[in-house]
Parts: sequence; C-alpha cells; structure tokens
Amino acid sequence: MSKTIICPDCGFENPDGSESCQHCNFPLTAPAAQPAPAQPGVASAKPAPPPKPAPPPKPAPPPEPRAAQPDRESSEPAGPSSEVIRMRPPRGRRVRRAGPEPQALSIWLMAALVAVAVALIVAIRGYKQTNPKITVDGATAAQLKAADAFRAQLAQDSTDIQANIGLANVLFDTGNWSEAIIHYRAAITRDSTRATTFVDLGVCYYNLGDSDNAAKLFQLGLDRDPHQPVALFNLGVVAEKNGDNDKALKLYHQALDNHPPDGMNQSIADAMKRVQAALGKKPGKIPAGANKSGF
Repeated sequence: MSKTIICPDCGFENPDGSESCQHCNFPLTAPAAQPAPAQPGVASAKPAPPPKPAPPPKPAPPPEPRAAQPDRESSEPAGPSSEVIRMRPPRGRRVRRAGPEPQALSIWLMAALVAVAVALIVAIRGYKQTNPKITVDGATAAQLKAADAFRAQLAQDSTDIQANIGLANVLFDTGNWSEAIIHYRAAITRDSTRATTFVDLGVCYYNLGDSDNAAKLFQLGLDRDPHQPVALFNLGVVAEKNGDNDKALKLYHQALDNHPPDGMNQSIADAMKRVQAALGKKPGKIPAGANKSGF
C-alpha cells in the first residue's frame, strides 16, 4: 500500500511526495517519521493510527484593557474600546432632592404667616401714629359718615369739586369754619362760576370775624348771580353791622323780592324791623310768607 499525505486543512489524502494539497492547495509538510520498530517479543495490537491533522492556530488573546490595569504605566493613552467603557464605574442616576417634610413645610408656613401678621400690625400702628384719625368736632354719626365718604373720594381724586363742596358743607354745618374755608376755596379754584359757594365761603369768614373779606365774597357771588337772595341778605347784614342802615334796608328789600328760600322770610322781616327802628321809621308789614324758622 502506497503512503499518502493527509492534508491538515481539508483532510484530503494526497500521494506521497506532494508539496501541496491537490484538493485545497494547502502546503504540505514532510511526512512524519515512522515509529521505531517494536522491540522483540512485543506485538502491536493494531496498526499505528494515521497522524492527526494539526489544529488550526488559536487566535491571540486580546490585549488586557488598560482600565483594568491601574498598576501599569504607559506613555500611550488607552484607545477607546468596549471593554474600557464596560469597566468604567457605572454613572449613578441623579437623584432629585426631596423637598421638606410636610410637617416641616407647615411649620415654615406658619412662621411666615406670623411674620407677615406682625409686620402688618407694626405698619398699622405706625400709620395711626403718623396719621391720626380725622374727626369733625360737633358732628353727628351721620355727618361723620358723610365726611369720611367725601374724604375717601378726595383721596382718589383731589380735584373732585363735588367732594370738596360736600366735605366743606359738613364742616360748615358743624361750625368748623377754618377747615370749611380750605375746601370751599379748593372748589372755586377749579370752578369760579358757583355763586352759592362764594356765599358760603363768605359766611365762614364773617363768622371768624373778618367781615371785610366776607363782603367781598358776597359781592363775588352776586356778580355771578345778581338775583341771589342769600348774597343780598348777607350784604345787608354787613352793611347793618357797619352802621349803614339805609343800605342795609335796601338790600333786605331786594333779598325779599328775589324769592328767598324757605325759612328765610322771617329772618329778612326781623332784619327790616331792626334797621327801621334804628332809622326811626315805622316798621313795614311782615311778608305773608314769613315763618318762625329763621335763617
């Protein structure tokens, strides 16, 4: 039987002396040496097996990742590799910081509310000390309520003419003449056509003892309304006070002829009797519409 050479790559039996496999062209090595002849007296149980093909070369193991070798020193930086990434410590998930406990939150909230309440109390006390409550001497509860309402309107709009006149009227009715003057003047500064406001302003000055300014203001009211009976009557009062009874009597007659308001007829009649007596004249007839309410 002729010797053959088995291809270590594909296992094909090639004739002895072949340099390459006739089947896959794999290079063949020289045939393995025959085993030494058996010693005498020793028999072989079976023929020697053919030589086994050489196993394929094992691939070289991958280099050990640098990240797993902290003791080694290398001048070259380790390149990116899957092993390096896997061997890096896992990055922990960012944990959201929990808020304060509900009980702690309620304590802080209560503390904040207490602080706000204290601040408000301090502010209110300070406001009261620097801005004492404004009262109206001699006013009734209804008049105080009306005065507060007019002041609230003026706080929103200091140019409100009606609010100035309304507050001045409350001060006039309660005898607070100096304060009433302030608001009457504020009103006529913005509207100088109001005859009755000039008259009321003149009454304030007259009651404060300034009859000269009072007469000027009565005349200003009469200039805006020549038939203003209250202005005519008040001018007669000033004339009577100054001793000019003839002028006073004439003004009283004019006031009576210009339809004075209810309750004023008796005041005019009393004034006419007074100046007629001072002049030595017989008192005239009291007007039919006179009453006892006075002016």
